[in-house]
Amino acid sequence: MNLLDHKELIENNPIHIATVNPENIPNLAVAADVRVLENDSIVISVNEMNNTPNNIEHNPNVVITVFDNDWVGLRMFGKAKFYTDGEYYEFCKKEFFSHNEVTPSGATQPKGAIIVKLDRVEEYK
Repeated sequence: MNLLDHKELIENNPIHIATVNPENIPNLAVAADVRVLENDSIVISVNEMNNTPNNIEHNPNVVITVFDNDWVGLRMFGKAKFYTDGEYYEFCKKEFFSHNEVTPSGATQPKGAIIVKLDRVEEYK
């Protein structure tokens, strides 16, 4: 499946990303600053997340869901990597914080960036 066909859905609705910690306890986080990079990968700006980056370091497997107001959506499975600097971090900083944006918790720049390379995508209609 080509994610570019679902760019509007992914970029204009909050996503939920599920991870597990080293003790196999699940974690679910929400993010709104998301962009489709290619037909099989997305970038998520880490603004408020605390557990998710650590969990990804332990286990890169993630599941992401996104739905619109009519419950049309996607469930996406893939491998994630967390970056605290470099190309993807700078992309998030420029894309989501270039106009002095402030997150609800007061952040003025991302903590990092998560890149997810997707293996499988399921549609919900």
